[in-house]
Amino acid sequence: MIKSVKISNFKSVVDLTMELGSFNVLIGENGCGKSNILEAIAFGAAASADKLDNEFLGSRGIRVTKPDFMFSAFNVDKKNESIGIKITDDERSFQFDMVNNNPHNSKKWVNQSKIDASTALHTLFMAYFLDDADNSPKKEIDRLLKENPNFYSELSNLLKSLKNEDDYKEFFDIYNPSTINKHFSLPEISNYIVYSPEQSSLRKFEETTQIYPLGIKGEGLFQYLKELAFDKENRKLLKEIKENLSLLDWYEDFQLPKNLMSNEFALNIKDRFLDANLQYFDQRSTNEGFLYLLFYSTLFISKETPAFFAIDNIDASFNPKLCSKIIQTLSILAKKHNKQVIVTTHNPAVLDGLNLEDDNQRLFVVSRNIEGHTRARRIEYKAARTISLSEAWRKGLIGGLPDNF
Repeated sequence: MIKSVKISNFKSVVDLTMELGSFNVLIGENGCGKSNILEAIAFGAAASADKLDNEFLGSRGIRVTKPDFMFSAFNVDKKNESIGIKITDDERSFQFDMVNNNPHNSKKWVNQSKIDASTALHTLFMAYFLDDADNSPKKEIDRLLKENPNFYSELSNLLKSLKNEDDYKEFFDIYNPSTINKHFSLPEISNYIVYSPEQSSLRKFEETTQIYPLGIKGEGLFQYLKELAFDKENRKLLKEIKENLSLLDWYEDFQLPKNLMSNEFALNIKDRFLDANLQYFDQRSTNEGFLYLLFYSTLFISKETPAFFAIDNIDASFNPKLCSKIIQTLSILAKKHNKQVIVTTHNPAVLDGLNLEDDNQRLFVVSRNIEGHTRARRIEYKAARTISLSEAWRKGLIGGLPDNF
């Protein structure tokens, strides 16, 4: 699990560190930087995946703009500055420093913290295979890996286990740079996505996505449900997705019509209140709350979706009381399916779905300081608190509200 993120010089975020749980909620006024925090992590994820091109950044939920507007707006001299993202898990820290020396070309981002894998591999090979730990290779290793002490230990053990390898070339064929690069990042980081589902995309079931199985706006949902429905090994997942839709009191069931052609897109939804002769309607006729809940249930339950992701404005289209129940349900699903999530909201009811006694559920108030820099403050559980979190927010007792009215 990701333990903390540190962000430097990204949009309104100058210097920010957040200690994360498994289910994290960000609140704050409009424009305080909540989305910037989510996007900064996605920028680090793109660097981890070694894909800093516009197409990849956009598909991960980053609002791509000119480099000048990606750097912190508070530093006039950005030429020699970098955007820094440090992500720490249970064992290691991963530092990504992105630079772009061409202010007119957003495609020129470079992760300057990336250690050349071939160089690192060569020096490690020299040190361990030649038992020359006191010579310059040892010093070179320390220089290359001083920011990653746990990685150094891991790779040391890896190489020691291969001391009987006689063929230098065979070693490089087996443990090539791409293998070593995996030690500089984690799939949990590289696969991170910021989701912002939209009703129009959710309702167009024929839409596919370049990111499997679900796109940032909800694309690909039907195609993935179709795969689950016709795959015996995954039918249990589909059953669990359906069970979570029972949060809607009118919902009874949904089915994919039998004998669907590959180019056919339909979902039969059953309303328990309708006449028996009018039992089913399709996704074009259902309410948007059903579509969003179907998307979130699939996102949290699927084995194919990222282990670490974010959702911007999770409260869209939900009744306040339903919001609270959905947050309770999703926090349970996150724990059950080993998902870690950061969500933003403007709906106070979302807070009443949190259990702050559980350290894995965390609430952060995001705001701007006197200089305009984004900051985040965690709201701890207090046994003495006598009012709900939603009321505390509405009354301004925990912050996160505009000051000018």
